Amino acid sequence: MSASQLDRVSFIVLRNMRTPIIILVCVYAVCILGMVMVPGLPDANGSTTYLSFFHAYYFLAYTATTTGFGELPGEFSNAQRMWAVVCLYTSVVTWLYAVGKIIALVRNPHLQAAIDETRFARAVAKKKRDFYIVCGFGDTGSLLLRGLDDAGLSTVVIESNDERIKALELRDYQMKVLGLCADATQPRFLLDAGIESEKCIGILILSNDEATNLKVAVSARILRPDLKIICRSASTENESEILSVGGDIHVVDPFRVFASYLSMIIYNPTIQTINEWISGSSGAMLDHNICPLKGGKWILCGHGRMGRVIYKKLSDKQIDITVVEPNVERIERIAEHAILGRANLENLEKAGLKDCVGLIAGTDNDTFNLSMIHQANRVNPALFSMVRQNKHTNEILFKRAQVDYIMQPSLVIARMVLFMLTAPLLKPFFSYLRLVYENDPSRLADITNRLATEVGGEAPMLKTYSFTQEKAPAVYQKLFERTEVKLGDICRDPAIQTDFLKIVPLVHKRGKTIKVLPPNDLVLMTEDEILFCMRPSQAVYFEANISNIHLLDYLLTGVEPARGGFFRWLESRGVAS
Repeated sequence: MSASQLDRVSFIVLRNMRTPIIILVCVYAVCILGMVMVPGLPDANGSTTYLSFFHAYYFLAYTATTTGFGELPGEFSNAQRMWAVVCLYTSVVTWLYAVGKIIALVRNPHLQAAIDETRFARAVAKKKRDFYIVCGFGDTGSLLLRGLDDAGLSTVVIESNDERIKALELRDYQMKVLGLCADATQPRFLLDAGIESEKCIGILILSNDEATNLKVAVSARILRPDLKIICRSASTENESEILSVGGDIHVVDPFRVFASYLSMIIYNPTIQTINEWISGSSGAMLDHNICPLKGGKWILCGHGRMGRVIYKKLSDKQIDITVVEPNVERIERIAEHAILGRANLENLEKAGLKDCVGLIAGTDNDTFNLSMIHQANRVNPALFSMVRQNKHTNEILFKRAQVDYIMQPSLVIARMVLFMLTAPLLKPFFSYLRLVYENDPSRLADITNRLATEVGGEAPMLKTYSFTQEKAPAVYQKLFERTEVKLGDICRDPAIQTDFLKIVPLVHKRGKTIKVLPPNDLVLMTEDEILFCMRPSQAVYFEANISNIHLLDYLLTGVEPARGGFFRWLESRGVAS
């Protein structure tokens, strides 16, 4: 416990208990003094007896606990009994008052906050694993923590909503997630969360409040200049402010990401299909595209922060799009492409609902978005519908609605941040796919078919492996011994050496050199990094290939080596093959 935290707890306790303690001490002092001064029964010699201070204190002590040992050390006189009655009633009232104050102190929110902060700081200081600080445990933070936990990454959480912290304690994470109910804009809470610790490798700022995110980013950069910062922002102005903090900092804008997704859905559907499949979206498969539509008219309902980004992105692609928006100030610059009013059936028909190919319900009201899509589908059943889901708690409704594509900002951010942390090499992979699509679309079909054939299924696993002594000890040992190890060797099925695991290497990085879809004959070197896409069930076999030296020997030579000392001795003498 730091000195400041100890001082804070001590101050709260002393401030609340000062008066009852003083009263309790004074009452007991008067009672003990009275018991000592009141005359007792005469002794055998006829002399008046008096209680000693020890016996007076002893009497009051056992009567305070309601034990009731009787009149000790001897029988009381009537005067002593009268004074004992006064002491009993006085001390009982005093104790009731003191206990009431103790109960009030225990329930004091400031004391509870100070104790929680102390426990949190102590637990963080004891962490042995690298961890990320997550500021904000709303829908985005909740989804992200699940992904980070599945990936084996440790986190600590700062959240200002006490109910969300209580919800955090009920989650069944594989690793315990420490949480503190506090305002992350106050630097001391970032210090409690271990931002200065060497084990802290990054901070993820996921609040819905733009000003809060900026404050936390600035504080984090000052407290830890070398720390990796990933921050949420949906405002261009705020994003530039955050980026000006400098250092290793990244900004995630859910609306801009969705606008890019939407553009790919219309113009590069195969790439977006791969993206959805890799992201593990429910029902995403590689055997069909999300949206086969390229031309035609689109309707966008809502021209707020998200709508403006989408409109600009689609307009730049020369897509015919009409906006329906009730706020006249939001459509002043695009009046010729907009309908003023709520997105009811009448205004949707004015915008060309019957002839359009796609509708985007992009307001910040889930009920309104669902109602809009429901009405539009009755008029134009062939409509390709996209809807914005603002609250994760409404997921059941959106899944049951007749919607072709759901955009959930919190899920978009969670996926982006998760991939930035667990699969940073995924970005050059998609850059390569876009380049292939522009120059040789047939090659993109080959890549899709390879992923479907060699991995297939739903929700694949993405993981980056570094060929170091710690992460891949068997491969590292072979390379240290100057034994040639090829990429295809470690991807083989140990049960059937001629077959391969359901795994595809997506990106290989060696120093600053990056190669997408490296060949199986690639010779590995120490410190190489490779991003793999695989079936989740295959991970244990692949990790055994790169970690178990005996298994790797078998994959390289086709001969299972003798493992016991006796069998190795026989083998050395040519007795055993």
